[in-house]
Amino acid sequence: MRKLLCCTFFLFASSVILISENTKAGNWNKGGTGSTFLIPQTNPGGPAISHTSNEELPQNVRPNDNTISLYLDRKTAHIHYRRSQGRTYIVEPSGNALEFKFVTNIKSAVLEQQLSKGYILSYLFYEDGIVKYNGRAKDGRFRQNINNEMLFFTHSTGKSITSYIIGHAICEGYIDSIDELIDWPMMSKTLYQGQPLLDLLNMRAGDKHTVDEKRSHYVMGSKKHHRHMGLNEIARLLEGTKKRGRKLFYNNFLADVLANYIVFKSGEKYDYLMRKVFQEKVKIAHPIYYEKHASSSGGSTKDKNSPDYYGQPQTLASYSFMMTRLDFLRVAVAMMKDYQSDSCEGNYLKQIQSKAESWYRGRDKSRNASLWLNNYAQKYGGQFYFEFLGMKQRNIFGTEGYNGQNMLIDMDKSRIVVTNSSATAWDQRTFMLEVIRDGKLPK
Repeated sequence: MRKLLCCTFFLFASSVILISENTKAGNWNKGGTGSTFLIPQTNPGGPAISHTSNEELPQNVRPNDNTISLYLDRKTAHIHYRRSQGRTYIVEPSGNALEFKFVTNIKSAVLEQQLSKGYILSYLFYEDGIVKYNGRAKDGRFRQNINNEMLFFTHSTGKSITSYIIGHAICEGYIDSIDELIDWPMMSKTLYQGQPLLDLLNMRAGDKHTVDEKRSHYVMGSKKHHRHMGLNEIARLLEGTKKRGRKLFYNNFLADVLANYIVFKSGEKYDYLMRKVFQEKVKIAHPIYYEKHASSSGGSTKDKNSPDYYGQPQTLASYSFMMTRLDFLRVAVAMMKDYQSDSCEGNYLKQIQSKAESWYRGRDKSRNASLWLNNYAQKYGGQFYFEFLGMKQRNIFGTEGYNGQNMLIDMDKSRIVVTNSSATAWDQRTFMLEVIRDGKLPK
């Protein structure tokens, strides 16, 4: 990995902030300590700034508390709006929530500073069955308190959760294996038909020519976000497309294809499958949701005789989950326990790990290298990151969601770190990788 520049200057708004990098991005694991410098907010104490028209902050923004509050309120409003539209799928808890053992938080001035003045909203460190650090932003800091009932978007961590559901679908017999060839009438005229499921799981579906590379929300040049139409309408856009190679192309749309493939394969058993995952296995304490696609009328091809798929569940699913901070942890614990057992689902996790392939992103070339967890992964497979620098021999699964909705799971040492964050503005080495590596929080 290319070396990070020591004493790199970052331009945030009109001020230049000095960030001292103590180590090189490529060899930090060999004994160095990541930067613990708190990246200052832009105009702390100032008014809220609306950077976008939606509920998500751009990744280059360093928001002040009022701006964070504004976007927390927008996320809550977005969830309520989607619920009012009937565009959320819900799994209710069944009253059997996994209870955690908590101890007094390990002392960490660095974490306390981050939770008081920084961008991490919730931080959970779990080891050997015990939550050793249960941190959240202090009450009163924002208009909404960060509590155990607040829903957080999973963003791309939801891709990994979707993969975990696929593992359960295989174990229930709805899907044959990760080598199964896609045979899906609704998508039969698209490039996905006939591909091995593994190629979709590993983001090697040869679909770079069909999805916009910058944001990966728009298919075949459409001006509509892919969630604003059903998968049948998208299938019409994709009619006649063919796979081009097998080069890695990480994108958002493909994960929604996987989510809907689960619906298609499980059919009338889909609700049962989702309850089995989240009620019986994860043992959620609060309702979990995902955002549905809008419904589209018509068939999946331009043929007038194509059946109308309007409103069918296989056109509506997505990987965009919403859940509470502790239900994030419950998902991670369920994955870890499966991996550590001889269960069918555990074997699925081991199989996708063994089939992981080289990860290409290379954000190490950026001066902001340490702000992304995937920058330190060397392999990607089954919608998870693997082989983190300096820990290649460890069985560690990583997930990363937009603006820091992350999970890092050490299957060998039973350690987990889960973060929920407002901005991409904190060091992944300090708060995630070194904690997993050493079992110690930053001082």
